[in-house]
Amino acid sequence: MSVCRPFFTGHLDLEALFPFPSMSPEESETLEILRDSLERFGKERVDSRRIDAEARLPREVLDGLAELGVFGIIVPAEYDGAGASMMFYAKAFETLARIDGSIVVTVGAHESIGLKGILQFGTEEQKRRFLPPLARGEQLAAFALTEPTSGSDAASIRTRATWSEERGAWILDGTKIWITNGGIAEVFTVFAQTAVEREGKTVDRITAFIVPRSLEGVSSGPEEHKLGIRGSSTTEVHFEGVVVPPDLVLGEVGGGFKVAMEVLNSGRLGLAAGCVGGMKQLLAEATSYALERRQFGRPIAEFELIQKKLAGMALEIYGAESIVYLTTGLVDRGAADYSLESAICKVKASEGVWRVVNEALQIAGGMGYMQEYPYERYLRDARINLIFEGTNEILRLYTALSGLEAPGEQLKAVARALRDPIKQLGLLTGYARGRARRAIHRPDLPDLDPAVAEIARPLPVWVAEFAGAVEWALRRHGGEIVERQIALERLAEAAGDLFLMAAVVSRAEEGRRAEPGPGGEAHVTRARLIVNEAWRRVRRQLGRLREYPDNDLRVVAAEVLASSGAYLPGRRPAE
Repeated sequence: MSVCRPFFTGHLDLEALFPFPSMSPEESETLEILRDSLERFGKERVDSRRIDAEARLPREVLDGLAELGVFGIIVPAEYDGAGASMMFYAKAFETLARIDGSIVVTVGAHESIGLKGILQFGTEEQKRRFLPPLARGEQLAAFALTEPTSGSDAASIRTRATWSEERGAWILDGTKIWITNGGIAEVFTVFAQTAVEREGKTVDRITAFIVPRSLEGVSSGPEEHKLGIRGSSTTEVHFEGVVVPPDLVLGEVGGGFKVAMEVLNSGRLGLAAGCVGGMKQLLAEATSYALERRQFGRPIAEFELIQKKLAGMALEIYGAESIVYLTTGLVDRGAADYSLESAICKVKASEGVWRVVNEALQIAGGMGYMQEYPYERYLRDARINLIFEGTNEILRLYTALSGLEAPGEQLKAVARALRDPIKQLGLLTGYARGRARRAIHRPDLPDLDPAVAEIARPLPVWVAEFAGAVEWALRRHGGEIVERQIALERLAEAAGDLFLMAAVVSRAEEGRRAEPGPGGEAHVTRARLIVNEAWRRVRRQLGRLREYPDNDLRVVAAEVLASSGAYLPGRRPAE
């Protein structure tokens, strides 16, 4: 049920795409009650200027959030949580983001990633022991992966857990850095290298552990001084000879990398939802200001360049909402793989909120630059989203390389078949038929509302073009495609825009049918503007992929490095 992965082989999975997902009426009603409570809580009990100035979340704020149940939204009821859907959680997370950046980061680090490993991979005994106090907000959780020498390269972590026969336990040593909730969490999901047997050899593999702060040897460093989200706790966490019982291994010994990647998929989706909430708050404040601020005898909202900014912000929101809630719908339907979708959601939403906050500050003018007003804080808080949960550069590479796996294997199989074409005639015929079909026949779309169908027309065209470009890139670069990062970025950008087009079309179709009046027209207008821009970006990226103007960039970069005395051995321009 992936929407994005089939793009790489030229397919549209209509079952995953239509209808656009929604919550049940009962869950929607519960969500509205929670949203009202959160909004009232934010107005009455949250002072964001004070939180930013003091660089901490007051205990009463955390206690109030616990009373509202936000720390256990996705935890099943049998472990004292709400047992809500992923879509419910994302929409609640949106509301939290509108209240305060430090609050949403603290809750996300706890629920999206801190306790998620226990929820997904924990034994029944582990769940019953740890989840209830975490769901009630009596304890907070943290996710401890990043180290001084290991950021995006998670497999290179140096924290180590050594099995002690004498103690019948693991001995954990190492340091983690930049751990959100590091100074206030009572439960850590920690990743460490362990020795395991593989094919008769002893090798290092990552294992995940549940580590309570109460274990001797667990400590936190001082709070980091950050650009933004200052009220959230960010510290180093140290493990010095920590004796970890075997029943605190999370998942399988040596299976920790899978745990980390699965958890981060969820975290990226939550982060993207938070960015949507931030964008909505920024648009509301920018609109209010534009209506109140008068220049040349009238509100600045009447000027076209201000209207262009407000419209652009609204389109960023519509697009981000569409991909986030299409993806949460896939999760709630039990999709086995939504890793590409969550990565794209994180990239697009985090960059969207960065553009929106910049426009909101620009509308506010000089006031936006002053600490007396919230815009400069919003700007500082928003910047981390492009780094959190995997940098956007790494996620673009992941999107492209992961998507290339299936067509890459197909081309390998074809190459092998060509060595003995008689025996492999069926495979070669199927491959040739597929290429011909892609050249002649575009993927079908279902029966859509005529206005939406006209908007959707470029989608199957560019899915087919994209698959052709994928095959060209694999043939052109072969095994070196891994090093052609600019080419990979272009493929990832195109895949992200295809996903955006697909999600917006699906949402507009649902909106048009549900709201036949002006509300439905608003969906169509937004979809038309977003899709028209998206397919043009896809065309540009695929064109540049083949033209490959990027050697000039590499030449300039080499000149910059040479001027600093740097030397990169073994690098040559791509042909």
